[in-house]
Amino acid sequence: MRLLAFAFPWLLTACGTAFQPHPIPQQENITTIHEAAPDEDGFKTFVLSNAPQTAWPIQTWDLDSLTLSALYFHPALKVAKSDYAVALASITSAGLRPQLGLNSQLAHSNQANGDISPWAYSLQVSIPLITANKRQISIEIAQYQADIAKIQIAETAWMLRQQLSVDLILLAEQQAMQANLSKLQTAQDQLLDAYQKRLDVGVAGQSDVLPIRLQRDQSAWQLQQTSVQIKQTEQKILHDAGLTTQNNPLFKLAPVQLSQILKERFAHAAVYADATTIQHYALTNRMDIQRGLAQYAKAESQLKLEMAKRYPNLSLSPGIMYEYGDKIWSLGLSAMLNLLNRNSDLWAQAEQVRLNEAARFYALQHQVIQSSEQVHVKYRDSARLLVTLTQTYEQQMQRKAQLAKQWRQGLIDKVEYLQAEIQFYNAQQRLILQQANVMRALQEIENVMQTPIALSQRPVVTLKQQQKATAK
Repeated sequence: MRLLAFAFPWLLTACGTAFQPHPIPQQENITTIHEAAPDEDGFKTFVLSNAPQTAWPIQTWDLDSLTLSALYFHPALKVAKSDYAVALASITSAGLRPQLGLNSQLAHSNQANGDISPWAYSLQVSIPLITANKRQISIEIAQYQADIAKIQIAETAWMLRQQLSVDLILLAEQQAMQANLSKLQTAQDQLLDAYQKRLDVGVAGQSDVLPIRLQRDQSAWQLQQTSVQIKQTEQKILHDAGLTTQNNPLFKLAPVQLSQILKERFAHAAVYADATTIQHYALTNRMDIQRGLAQYAKAESQLKLEMAKRYPNLSLSPGIMYEYGDKIWSLGLSAMLNLLNRNSDLWAQAEQVRLNEAARFYALQHQVIQSSEQVHVKYRDSARLLVTLTQTYEQQMQRKAQLAKQWRQGLIDKVEYLQAEIQFYNAQQRLILQQANVMRALQEIENVMQTPIALSQRPVVTLKQQQKATAK
């Protein structure tokens, strides 16, 4: 009885803490989402800790500062970090040792057999023993899962940065087109006015004026559409930075000059013209490649665990009994025998999982190699077309300058000059569109390599330069 009295507090302790429900604070979440703003003290601390070179407060926002906002406010990264926290907790739980078992029994006899005492009670402790290093293998599996979750955090951060990069390229294209369409509409208005005067004096007919009016109306519609699209893109940038428009004005964005950026990128054309470098970075630097390797390693550990399960776990059961006056001690040994299934059946599925992960990794490498080739060809062809359009644009610019000089000297009339000016703006439109296409091709190369290129000033080292540095 004294042993039972001693063990009773242990049993109460094992009950643990009572469950406490914690419902989701829906309204509080909504308030937090709307009140998030870049002037928060928490965001300031985050910026100065992760990018101390950033001037505070941020006056004009570029890709780097917008990315910092997304990393702090965007819920996608919060989810990825939460998944990582769950994976870390799984490492701790995988390393927990099995619980001890405690069995007790109380009996009373009518002493029909002449027992010395009518009472019998026993206390037995069950001590599980994990064999074949199963506990360490379980920890290893949990660690690989934590590595996968950590890589997914980096993937999410890269995804947020890439989306902002796409937004900024689109905004730069729209703003350049807006400026072009505004000038084009002014030239078309002047040309329409000049033809209207000719129509009034009978020099021109309605068939001459109507196409010009239609072109002017089309340009006016495009200008209105572009202005609306710019507002939508600016709002999307705010959303992709993790904020809402309810309590936040649109960002004052640093201008992105596509032509200037492309001049700098063309100065290092060998980096992007080298398909081997693109493929090398893609196959060694991409986070999904690292995640695939971690998933395969996890599958191997799972197979290792299934093979270790061939060896049954043991359980020692020391105990003491007081049985109707007799004191008895005992020591038991138990194990679970697998007699119904063959040992190979225990790891057959785990082996298939490992083969599946190997096939997935092969398919991933195949996809990355194909993507590397596709983005390289797309950039190369887009860059060649840009060179041609740039030459045409420069010729139109020279012709426009010549006709402007002749018009000022009275050698040609204003209509001929305005027609050349409209042709110049049309050539400029084609150039803007192609510059944006080349920037998007660069951005796709950046995404395949997962190395900043398009809107970054960070230089990229080619594979040949890496090999030379290694040789030295």
